[in-house]
Formats: sequence, structure tokens, C-alpha cells
Amino acid sequence: MLLPTPLAQDEALRALEEIRAVVDRSARYSTFSALSGFIAAGAAFLGSGVCGAFPDFVGARTQEGWSFVAVWAGVLAVAGLAAAIFTTLKARRRGEAVWTPIARTAFAALLGPGLAGMAGSVVLAWLGRFELLPGLWLLLYGCGLWGVSFFAPLFLRVLGVAFVLLGLCAWSKMECPALWLGLGFGGLHCVFGAVVLARYHK
Repeated sequence: MLLPTPLAQDEALRALEEIRAVVDRSARYSTFSALSGFIAAGAAFLGSGVCGAFPDFVGARTQEGWSFVAVWAGVLAVAGLAAAIFTTLKARRRGEAVWTPIARTAFAALLGPGLAGMAGSVVLAWLGRFELLPGLWLLLYGCGLWGVSFFAPLFLRVLGVAFVLLGLCAWSKMECPALWLGLGFGGLHCVFGAVVLARYHK
């Protein structure tokens, strides 16, 4: 009986690893950018007045009303733009399509909580209940990450739970919204960036 040579065995193992990697990329979304996570974190730290260290900053005070909302809309815009740009660049470096079926599925999982967050924000702001917005944003973002985690690495599920817990804290301790917003959108996005950097080296 003929046995494969060690060289043939090594080539077969490498081929299996490549096949496994292709299958994993098609089943779970993994085109994350660590840099976009760090940029989102930086924007959130600035928006929250460094977690409330600068309490008079507009983004740290829900009492500022629509000005507070405008600051955090800017934070969202910066984070979203960074994610779009650096995710696209990463996909192109890897020779992959950007808008793949699994990417569309992951986006759809995040879209529902995102739309609910925008609609809820408009209603609460219209009613003048700006103090409820930080908890709403954190909680629904966490729900979105939980949904995405079924089509992406499971560490997003842990982050999703952490965001939900911070959202509940923001509702229970509404006198320090900047702390919860900074810890959530700033601190947890730093964790996201660090995990992506360690796991994917990008």
C-alpha cells in the first residue's frame, strides 16, 4: 500500500486549512477593522467629555437637549464613516468582496435595533425626555450586537450583553450619562478593537 510522503501530507493539511478558512469566512462575517473600533472609541470619549471628566461639555449633559443629540449624532457619523472606509480597505487587501451575502445578513441583524433606536430617539427628544436617550442607545446597540453575533465571531455577543447592562445602568443612574456613554461607546469599542487586532492582526 502506498503511503503519502510527508511533503504531500503537509500540502494536504495546508489545503484543508485554506478550505476551512474559506468556509468560515462564508459562514461568519469577519471583515472587521480594529482601527475603526479605536476611532469610534476616540469619538465617543470626546463626545462624552472623557466619560464626564469635563462635565460642562455639551455631549456630557443631557440637559443641553438637541445640542446633546447633535454631538452624539456626530459621534455616530464619525464611527459609521470609519467603519465603512476601513472595512472596505481591509476587504480589498484580502481580495474579498465588501458587500457579501453574510455582510448583508449581519447588517440586517443590526438594522432593526438601529432603526428602533433612531425612531425612539426622535420620540423621546420630541417629548423632552433627553435623559432617557443614553440608556436607549446603549441597550439597543447591545441588542444589535447580540443579533450580529449569530453571523459573526461570538465575542460580539459578550460585548452586546455588556452594552445592555450599561444601558440599564444609564437608566438607573441618570445623573451621570457621560460615564455610561463613555464606558460603552468608548471603552467597549476599545475592547472590540483590541480583540480584532489580536485575532485578525488588522
